[in-house]
Amino acid sequence: MQLDRLLTPKSIAIYGASENRGPGRRIMGMLEKLGYEGDIYPINPRYDAVLGQPCFASLEDVPEGVDAIVFCVNHRLVLEPFHLAAARGFGGAVILDNGFSESGDDGKERQAEIVAMARDAGMAVCGPNCMGIISTHQKTSLYSGNLVDPGQLPGNVSLVTHSGSIAIGLLTDCRRFGFSHLISAGNEAVTTTADYIDYLADDPNTRVIATFTETVRNPESYVAALDKAADCGKPVVVLKVGHSERTRNAISGHTGGLAGESGVFSQVLKRHRAIEVGDMDELTEVLACCQGTRWPTGNN
Repeated sequence: MQLDRLLTPKSIAIYGASENRGPGRRIMGMLEKLGYEGDIYPINPRYDAVLGQPCFASLEDVPEGVDAIVFCVNHRLVLEPFHLAAARGFGGAVILDNGFSESGDDGKERQAEIVAMARDAGMAVCGPNCMGIISTHQKTSLYSGNLVDPGQLPGNVSLVTHSGSIAIGLLTDCRRFGFSHLISAGNEAVTTTADYIDYLADDPNTRVIATFTETVRNPESYVAALDKAADCGKPVVVLKVGHSERTRNAISGHTGGLAGESGVFSQVLKRHRAIEVGDMDELTEVLACCQGTRWPTGNN
């Protein structure tokens, strides 16, 4: 599975683009603000144009082989166009809406269908139940939130988070460090934190990788990705939540994941040279420290 087409797409389809307030309009507007130079394909049968861009009535009207598609529609409307996008050679997808594995048996069945189609087609998928992706140096956004001043965002930190609220919070203040990529991973139905870390270890614009982690879905791939990042000289700073039974139950309802045993996880991080932090304040301080020209040594 190649992540280039998802994280640095040269063409983007926006399924559910709209002139009304909502993620479809925000993504269109942000691509314009960022100065995205690739091809944009808004899709909505109710519009001839969205924010001045010609709008397509159907996914079938869009050229084959688009790099990435973002679904800005209700979860019940995702499966059919996702199948079509996979069949037409799209490289990656972002599914913003919830209503999948975190929401009961029907949602789990919907997510299982997404997983099967994506794996057959070799598609990378961010989400479902996520905020999306920003790649600042490539001027691409498949992110559903508002960005007040996108010109302040570029930097060398890449963030992978299971919480959309964490993404929103960290993007509000880039005075001490900025971002290369921001990935709100959601349920990680197809593409996981391990996949993202593996990719970011090779990314020339990323100096440090930060993760807000609720669960690890593939431990073997995860520790291999941590080792790769460490070998590349890129620290992985991990804020792991789920230390209490109450929090573990909340995680299960949030992304459909299992939090795991925190003590074991801490030992895994230490053995594979990641930096564990205890809260958001510590996370931001360590990321700011990583902006220095030299890495700290010893235990000071």
